[in-house]
Amino acid sequence: MKSKDLLVCEELLRKNNYRVTTGRRQLLLTLLRTKKPLSVSELSRETGHSLDKVTLYRALEDFVSSKIIVKVNLQSTATYYEFIHNDHHHHHIVCEKCGKIEDIENCNQADLQKEMIKSSKHFSVVSSHSLEFFGVCKMCD
Repeated sequence: MKSKDLLVCEELLRKNNYRVTTGRRQLLLTLLRTKKPLSVSELSRETGHSLDKVTLYRALEDFVSSKIIVKVNLQSTATYYEFIHNDHHHHHIVCEKCGKIEDIENCNQADLQKEMIKSSKHFSVVSSHSLEFFGVCKMCD
C-alpha cells in the first residue's frame, strides 16, 4: 500500500498535468518530507540520483512554475528549493558560519502586504514575497 505522502505527490503531478514518473515522484516526496530547503546537489543525493541533472533542473523549474515548490534565496552560490505547504507559511533564519537553517513562523503577511502597497508609488498588488534573515547561530557564536 502506498504511503499518504506518496499519494499526495502523485495527485500533485496528475493535477498539474505531469507524467507520474519514478524520478518526479521521488523528487516531490523528498521535498515534501524534508522540512528545510534543499540545494540541487542535496536533492540529487537524497533522491538516489533518480533523475539526471538536466531532468532534475527541468522538473524543479516546472514545479516552481506550478507553485508546488518555491525557490529560496539563502545568499549562497546554490539555489535552494522547498515544498509549499498550503497551511504552513514561513520564512528562514540562516547561520552565516555553519549554514544551519531554522524556520520562522508568522510574518503577519496580510499586514505587511497592506503596508507595502500603501507605501508604494508604482505597485497595487503583491502576489508573493520572500523574507530571509541571516546571522550567527548559538553554536557558532
